Amino acid sequence: MMTATTDLLIRHGTVHDGTGAPPRQVDIAIRDGRISAIGTDLPASGGREIDARGCLVMPGAIDIHTHYDAEVEAHPELSESLRHGVTSVIFGNCSLSAALGDAEDIADMFARVENLPRDVLMRWFRDKDWQTPAEYYAHLEKKPLGINIASFLGHSNLRLAVLGKQRCMAPTDLTWGDKSALRTTLSEALDAGYLGMSVDMLQWHRWKGFKYNGASAPSHYATMNEFRFLGDVLRHGGRIMQATPDAGRRHLIPILAMISSGLGRKPMKLSMLTSLDFTANRRLGPLTQRLATIINKLFRGDMRFQSLAVPFELWSDGCNTPVFEEMHASACLMNADTRAQREALYRDPDWRGQMRREWLKKFNTSFHKDLSLMNVVACPDGTLVNRTFADIARERGTSAVDTFIDLISEFDESIRWHTVIANDRPAYLRQHLKHPYIQLGFSDAGAHNRNMAFQNSHLWFLRDALLHDDAMPLEKAIWRVTGELADWFGLDTGKLAEGKPADVLVLDPDGLKNDLTGPLETTDPRFDNAMRMVSGSGSAVRQVIVGGHVAMDQGQPHADLGKRAFGRLLRSQLRA
Repeated sequence: MMTATTDLLIRHGTVHDGTGAPPRQVDIAIRDGRISAIGTDLPASGGREIDARGCLVMPGAIDIHTHYDAEVEAHPELSESLRHGVTSVIFGNCSLSAALGDAEDIADMFARVENLPRDVLMRWFRDKDWQTPAEYYAHLEKKPLGINIASFLGHSNLRLAVLGKQRCMAPTDLTWGDKSALRTTLSEALDAGYLGMSVDMLQWHRWKGFKYNGASAPSHYATMNEFRFLGDVLRHGGRIMQATPDAGRRHLIPILAMISSGLGRKPMKLSMLTSLDFTANRRLGPLTQRLATIINKLFRGDMRFQSLAVPFELWSDGCNTPVFEEMHASACLMNADTRAQREALYRDPDWRGQMRREWLKKFNTSFHKDLSLMNVVACPDGTLVNRTFADIARERGTSAVDTFIDLISEFDESIRWHTVIANDRPAYLRQHLKHPYIQLGFSDAGAHNRNMAFQNSHLWFLRDALLHDDAMPLEKAIWRVTGELADWFGLDTGKLAEGKPADVLVLDPDGLKNDLTGPLETTDPRFDNAMRMVSGSGSAVRQVIVGGHVAMDQGQPHADLGKRAFGRLLRSQLRA
């Protein structure tokens, strides 16, 4: 029974508590940042009241895969996720974090991944005042966070700090001292409350900067043995490995997955990218499901594959696109800092020949390379807009790949094109996402800002639950983006219960059905007017409550957002 004064009272909503239980028509009272009471006809006692009649009331969504490591320094409100009802995010994914390394190295590490000007990133990190994982967490706790944050320790940063730049960016025989230092630093991060460690093999993640420009992220140079002995640290600490394998070396995926095995030992939690319905290879989605089932049931592991609940749409500026990192010739274009440098490659017949050969080579990337599925959306030559490269090639009487090379050579980054590389079959996707070893997440928010925007993908997932009979029930869908993730990752959020932190989302189901939009281009003054892609949710998100305070109300941010803390640092609740 509620007796004390409340700060906030949410009345008459259809409450989904994040456990998968059927909804209830109850009120929620909030006091001092926590849920103080849940029941019917709770008495008013002084605070603000929200009439949630006709709305869904649920825990705030959890986004398990973001790259906000740089953006949180300058814009800790993280409003591009908050406005879609995300109240907790995890960053430090794909081996990349800001916990270790000097400011220049961190900027070089994130410039290509976040697709932002390096000088912007340098400005954000110029006042870096931490040296250790624990000091980094102390730094984050002082930020005026708009939402809750949690982090992995990036393996690339760990190698950089222990081995130095030259040794970490090359295959290296580790000494006993190297191994001891890697283990010790990782253990210190776990003691500070990090969720675990992230590792990476994917060619989308490359270094930018003098001397090492274009080099793969340091985690790529580690051996499987290094992943194993660091995995043992995570296993004994009861923590998680987040892994991003390479589509071009698929044979390594089951080897990496076996690190999770619990045969004769404690299993290690492993969250791996990614289980998608790739247009380039329809077998990969089912194979990841089978692999996770084998690891978990036959080998007693604790493995999950992260997935995306919407089509994987990609926008690219000529050669400026993450999928070009997967081929050597096109990665050379990404390495160039100026158009003049790229034009030298465009004129080089050896480069053109290698680009052609790599483009026509099959099954080495996650990118389909099908020019009939790549549509020009902007170009100085307006006659090319809204046409595929294959259509343009037929008109010109040339091969599709040669036409593509000619057009990017002529227009460089001023020809913008769009394609879908995965999840283009909605009915199949709804069935895929029902698999028990699939985790809903992987928005990549904060990364590839010019190329993609999936910040509201969880809302599309809930929309499907409302609209399609073959989707999972709504209460289970809500659990999958809230309580299930909170429990598995060890986060103190994700459920509506007395005594729990008041991270709450009020959703208008009609807006959810009708107002969601896919990626949109916008110019962001906070990024020196650089273009970034965002998504829209219209009237779907009524209120977003973080730590008991209404941070977003009818699409309008609180006046104090970015000035004082609404969110908090979430340290791992998992224990050995």
